[in-house]
Amino acid sequence: MTINEAAIDRKNNLNIIRLVASLMVLYMHSFAVSVGSQTEDIFYTLTNHKDLAGGIAVYIFFIISGFLICRSFDRSKSVVKYAKARFLRIWPLLFVVVMVLAFILGPIISEYTFYQYFHYGDLRGFLLNLAFISSDTNLPGVFPYHYIHSINGSLWTLMYEVIWYIIVAITAFLWKKRRAVVVAMYAFLTALYLCINAGLFADVPVLSTGYVLNMSKLGMFFTMGMAYYLYSDKIKLSFKAFIVAFIGLVLGILFCNFIFTFSIFGPYIIFYIAFQKRFIATWYDKIGDLSYGIYIMSFPIQQTLVECLGEPTYGYNTLSMNPYFNMLLTLIIVLPLSFITWHFIEQPCLKLKNK
Repeated sequence: MTINEAAIDRKNNLNIIRLVASLMVLYMHSFAVSVGSQTEDIFYTLTNHKDLAGGIAVYIFFIISGFLICRSFDRSKSVVKYAKARFLRIWPLLFVVVMVLAFILGPIISEYTFYQYFHYGDLRGFLLNLAFISSDTNLPGVFPYHYIHSINGSLWTLMYEVIWYIIVAITAFLWKKRRAVVVAMYAFLTALYLCINAGLFADVPVLSTGYVLNMSKLGMFFTMGMAYYLYSDKIKLSFKAFIVAFIGLVLGILFCNFIFTFSIFGPYIIFYIAFQKRFIATWYDKIGDLSYGIYIMSFPIQQTLVECLGEPTYGYNTLSMNPYFNMLLTLIIVLPLSFITWHFIEQPCLKLKNK
């Protein structure tokens, strides 16, 4: 069957794939915050030292988002309802997390006094994450002796996610008339990314920034997700095609740029797993969608565990701990916490989108 036929009902594996992706981010960050090295990341080996678990997870998030957000706008009765649905999905839990970190956890664990924290510290950049116009993830005097000083290193992607929500709405008059427009967008972003990555724009200040690099890189995956939605009536789910995509991914890992390769072959692999009807993770849908909660709450938990349980590295003041122990403790804390936030914050807010 085609993806369009398979996606008619809600029986799919998109939620479980996002759960796995969020756990991949947690896995990668365990090494980053605990030992300051990510060479033990198994995905670093599997990708021939070209990417990490968290990077691949973010690409997966953007592929799925491109598909679902494009579908959401296509089915929305108005731009206002579309914007309301997107706001209720991403902002309420983000607000709670940012407020707790900035005004409760931050001042408690900061090396500054309460007075210094609030009067001399700069909270503005961190709080602007709520408006999706900042990628500042540090708080005054928080984690100065860690490998990474950020209190929540996962927040940086949300700004790009929201930008693409807006781009979907702005460009709708084009891709609704000619779906090939999205393919052209992907081609442009891919060319831009490859040129920046090759250093061709090193002398062009505007194009050599990390912001443009991230926009082009993440945009490649988002627009590919959009393309899979728009061409869902043409793309058939075939096990043979899945094997071809998998082989293409392996060959690309060995001989090509990994990000480009994954943007070509990764989406088919993801959507084949998501929409095949043999093994549907219906049990997980009964629990709730925990992926967003895990994604934005794991990092501060991991950092706090290092602060409380970490020991100074020999010859340095930097705190470190066993990354696998950090991972285990984080899972014990974040899984029930994400279950609670889904049922008492995220899900109730989502019910408001139709009112």
